[in-house]
Amino acid sequence: MKMPGNAACFSIFILYSLLVISGCGDIEEKKVAHYQKGMEYATAENYKAAIIEFRNAIQKDPKYAEARYQLGLAYMKIREPRKALEEFERAGSLDPTNTDALLKTAQLYFLSKNFRQSRERVGKIFEVDPNFSDGYALLAQLELDENNIDEAEKAIIRALELNKKNSRYYIIHAHTLIAAKRADEAESALKKAMDISPERINFIELAKFYIMQGNNLEAEQVLKRSVAENQDMPETYLDLARFYMKEGQLEDAEEIILAAINKNPESIDTHLFLADFYYKTRAFEKAEKIFKDAIKKSDKPDDVKAALADFYYATEKYELAAKEVQAILTENAQHSMARLVSAKLLIRDQKNSEALTILDSLIKDAPRWGKAYYLKGLAHFYTGEIEASQASVNQALKFIPDDPDALTLLAQHLLLKLDFEGAKNNSAKAFRQAPGNLRAGIILAKSQISLGEIEQGVLLLERIESYAPDNIEVLYNKALAYLSRGGIQQANDLLKRILGLNPDFSPALIILSKALIEQGKADEAISLVRDFLGKSPQNPDYLLLLAGLLDMYGSSSDEALALLEEAQVIAPQKPNIYIMTANILLREGKTEEAIQKYKHLITQRPDFAEGYMFLGVLMEQTGDLVGAKASYIKALEIRPDFAAAANNLAWLIANSPEPDLGEALRLALLAQNAFPTDPYIADTLGLIHYKRGAYKLSLVQFSMATEKCPDLPALRYHLAMALYAEGKPEQAKKELLKCLETKENFPEYNEAKELLQKIG
Repeated sequence: MKMPGNAACFSIFILYSLLVISGCGDIEEKKVAHYQKGMEYATAENYKAAIIEFRNAIQKDPKYAEARYQLGLAYMKIREPRKALEEFERAGSLDPTNTDALLKTAQLYFLSKNFRQSRERVGKIFEVDPNFSDGYALLAQLELDENNIDEAEKAIIRALELNKKNSRYYIIHAHTLIAAKRADEAESALKKAMDISPERINFIELAKFYIMQGNNLEAEQVLKRSVAENQDMPETYLDLARFYMKEGQLEDAEEIILAAINKNPESIDTHLFLADFYYKTRAFEKAEKIFKDAIKKSDKPDDVKAALADFYYATEKYELAAKEVQAILTENAQHSMARLVSAKLLIRDQKNSEALTILDSLIKDAPRWGKAYYLKGLAHFYTGEIEASQASVNQALKFIPDDPDALTLLAQHLLLKLDFEGAKNNSAKAFRQAPGNLRAGIILAKSQISLGEIEQGVLLLERIESYAPDNIEVLYNKALAYLSRGGIQQANDLLKRILGLNPDFSPALIILSKALIEQGKADEAISLVRDFLGKSPQNPDYLLLLAGLLDMYGSSSDEALALLEEAQVIAPQKPNIYIMTANILLREGKTEEAIQKYKHLITQRPDFAEGYMFLGVLMEQTGDLVGAKASYIKALEIRPDFAAAANNLAWLIANSPEPDLGEALRLALLAQNAFPTDPYIADTLGLIHYKRGAYKLSLVQFSMATEKCPDLPALRYHLAMALYAEGKPEQAKKELLKCLETKENFPEYNEAKELLQKIG
C-alpha cells in the first residue's frame, strides 16, 4: 500500500530525528566513559594513559570543559607546561566559573614571566569570586616580582584574612617582609608556616632564610628538625646533606646520605645522590659501584644507565660512556638523558654542530632543562661563538643557579673579560660544590693570581695537583704562577716535566726557549727546539718557533724560510705562517722576487689557493692593498672555507676607509669556526667588534689572543684599547706598560704611547 506523500515525509523526519537523538546520546555516553576512564588512570598516577582518555573525550566533544581542565592537570604531572597552559586556557574560556582553571593559567603565565597575561587571569578570577584567596596570593607574587612591595603586602594580608591556615601564604608574606627589610617579622611568618604545616618546603624556606642571614647554625637545626618530622621522606635527609656539602662537612654529608638509604633502601634517587656525592669527592670506585647496584634495583634501568654513562664521561672514560649511550639509544632512540650524554661526546670530538642539533631538539622538548642550555653554551664557546655561549649559560643559570658546570663556564667568560673578581667568585662557588671540578679550580687559581693573590693561587694549584698529578693544564698554570713570583727554576722544572708528559705541548716549549733567550743562550734555545721538532716533526707550532728563532738568532734566513714552507704544507690554514714568511722576505729584500714567483705559480696552477693566499700577504706587505684584497677573494673562491684568507680579508676590510663591518664579521667568524683558539683570528674578530662599538665582545677576543701570545705587543695594545673603551683605565694602563716595555717594534707603537699619556 502506497502512503500519501506528506505522510511519507513525516515518517522519514521522525526516523531521522530518532537517529540523531540516538547518535547524540551515544556520543554523550562515550565522552563520559573516556573521561571516567581518564580519571581512574589519573588516580592511579598513570598520567600518559589518562591523557589519551581525556583527549578521546575532547575529540567526542571539543567543548568538554572539565575534560580539558583534567587534561591540563595531567600535562602538568608529566612536566609539559605549554600543553597544560593551552588546556587550562580553553577550560577557563569554556567555563568562566572554573576559578581553578583560571588560577592555573595565571600561575603558568607568572612562571613564564608573562606578568600582563597573569594579571588579566587574576582579574577574571575576582570577577567570579572576589574572595578567592589563592588569587590574592598570586597577586602578591606578581606585585613582589615587580617590586611593588606595599601592594604585595596588601594582597597577601587579604589572602591571610580569607584563609589563615594556608602555610604557603605565610611563606609569600615572609618573602614580602624580606623585600621590605623586616627580617624579624619575616622569621616569625616562616615559623608560623612551619607550625601550621611541618612540610619539607616550609623547613627549607626557614633554613634558606637563616643562611641568607648568615646564621648557619640555626639553618642546620631547622634541617635536622625537618628530618625528624619527616623521617620517611629521603628528600629531607638530602636537604641536610646538601647543606653539609656546601659547608665542606663531607663526612657529615656522607653519613646523612647513608642514613637516608638505610631508611629507604628502595629509593633509586637517593642511591644516585650518593653516587653523585662520591663523584664530586673523587671517590670514583665507590660511585661506579653505587650506579651499578642502582641499575639492578631500578624499574627504569635505562635512566640509571644514562646516569652511569654521564659519570663515565665526567671521569674521562669516554669509550665506556659511548658504549652505554649506544646501548640505550639502540633500544630507545629518544631517551633524553642518553641523547644529552651523546651531545657531550660530540662536543668532546669537536663535532659541535651535531651536538647543537641534538641540544636544540632537547630544549624544544624540555624548555627548562638547564644542563642542555649549559652544554649549548659550551658548544658555542668551543666554536668561538662567545656571544651565543654567554646567552646560553645565562639561560642555564636561570634554571640551575647553583650548577657547578654552568658556574664554571660563566667564570670562564668573566675571566676572558678580565673581570677577575667575578671569575673568582663564581669559580669558587663551583669549586666548593664540586671539588673535583678541575676547570673551576684552575679558573679560581688564575683569578687569584691576576688579583695579586699569588700565594693563594699557587697553594690551590698544588692542592689540585695532589689529586690530578699529571694534568697538563694544572702544571702549566702552576709554572706560570711560579714565573709571576720570580721562581724561574721551579717554573722551568715544571715545564720540562710537562714536555715529558706531552712532547707536543707547544706553550711549555715556547716559554722554555724564551727563558734561555733572556739568559743570552740563543744557541741552547735553538738546540732545544730542534730536539723537540725531531720528536714531533709534524707539529706546525714547533716549525714556526724554530723558524722564528733562526730568523732572529741564526746566521741565515734560508733555513727559516724552508721551515715555514714545510709548516705551510702541514697547516695551510694558519695565517701566521704566511705573515712570518712575508716579514722575512720583506726584510731580506726578496718580496718582489717572491711576488713574481707566486704569480708564475698561479698561472701554472689556477686552483692553487695557497698561492693566492701568499701572494695576498706579500702584496699587503708592499702596500698594494687592492691587489692583496683581490688575491684573498680569489683564494676564497677556490676554497670557501680557507680560514687564513678569510681572516686576512676581514682585517683588510675592517681597516679600510669605509669598512663593511658586516662582511668583515662574516669572514672573521668563518675563520674562527675553523680555528676557534687561533690568536691572530681572535685579534681580527676583536678589532671588528671594537669598530662596531661592541667593546665587551672585543675585550673577550683580545683577551683570548693575548693569553695565547702574551709576548706580542700589538695584541696587548689592542687589549688596552678595549679595556679603556670599557671604562677600565687602570687595567688598560697595565697592558700598555707591558706592550711598550718590549724591545720588539710594532706598527701601533706611537698610538700605544699616546693612549698611555691620555690615561696619565
